[in-house]
Amino acid sequence: MTKKIDADIVVVGAGLVGLAAAIAFAKQGKSVVLVHASKPETKLKKAWDERVYALTPATETWLKELDVWAGVDKSRVNDINAMHIWDAEAALTLADSDANLPKLGVIIENQNLQHALWQQIKTLDVTVVTDAQCTSLHNMPHDIQLGLELVLQGEITIAANLIVAADGVNSWLRNQANIAVKRKSFNQTAIVANFIAEKNHGNIARQWFAPHDTLALLPLPEQYVSMVWSVSTEKANKLLKLSNEQLSGQVQAESQGVLGDLKPVSKTLSFELNQQTATKLIAERMALVGDAAHQIHPMAGQGVNLGFRDVMKLAELTTKCQDMGDFNLLRQYERARKSDIVVMNNLTFGLDYLFAIENSFVKTATHWGLQQFNRQAGIKKLLILQAAV
Repeated sequence: MTKKIDADIVVVGAGLVGLAAAIAFAKQGKSVVLVHASKPETKLKKAWDERVYALTPATETWLKELDVWAGVDKSRVNDINAMHIWDAEAALTLADSDANLPKLGVIIENQNLQHALWQQIKTLDVTVVTDAQCTSLHNMPHDIQLGLELVLQGEITIAANLIVAADGVNSWLRNQANIAVKRKSFNQTAIVANFIAEKNHGNIARQWFAPHDTLALLPLPEQYVSMVWSVSTEKANKLLKLSNEQLSGQVQAESQGVLGDLKPVSKTLSFELNQQTATKLIAERMALVGDAAHQIHPMAGQGVNLGFRDVMKLAELTTKCQDMGDFNLLRQYERARKSDIVVMNNLTFGLDYLFAIENSFVKTATHWGLQQFNRQAGIKKLLILQAAV
């Protein structure tokens, strides 16, 4: 016999964005079911995680409001007090003091934030269903019903007012709702690894731009740095064949030795870079959030912040309507989020395109523009405040 669970909201996907959504709705007093395909890894490992995120001050503030930040291991979090950006002939420096801010953001490991989110889930009345495969989805007159197949417990049906699709880039829920996606391949691969630097990084996030080639060294505690190097897939395949020591030598050369010797302290991981945007963010009694709704280039460091902003807006709107699956409410959510997503898509694609243009006039204009930004305190302040959202 199929077991049935009734809830206000079911969140499918227990990545960072899905966990935050479950917490935000539970703190509003809603009955929440969180569904995930596997058992979570909630133990905090000693080794530094290769996956890190740059969180904006607004995101950090929101996580504090959800009581998530209290569970973060602060010794593994590093402030960003400045950003240094280079291209072949010019440079731009953005500092927290330029906008009278205490910091520009923080760098945090995926495992540290995920651990803190799960710790908060455990304090709330959230029904967690793991090892669950989604098998069916049916819209009923007053709810939406999700069918699950569990590894050990058989079949379960969850009936809810609203289903939140946080199930990633290859979202099953998005496909079931027949929502198409627009894809754009960068023909690039991101290589990530951690190093310990000879020189103090000074809480500075550093980024070097070349044609279809972006190297970022992000500050971690104790002179550790996280590298994200986005290059053509052809170049990535060559770099990935190098030993850790050979790769660190390449990174030192590419970063002009600003941090001295770089000693590898982690595995080297890689992933393909694509831009993917759902043509719609909603369906009947369904809202897409995070990677299910959008995937952007990592050069702007805004991917997870963009997903968290999805949840912030959806949680804000659901406080104003008794039926959380009301289509008018969902339309408000879609309208509110689309502009932010378009801006991020244009920013990341535009930067990659701009620094790849071979036209000498455009290159000269780009270098001149970076120099002018450095000289205009007002413009720098506006740029920083926009990025801090």
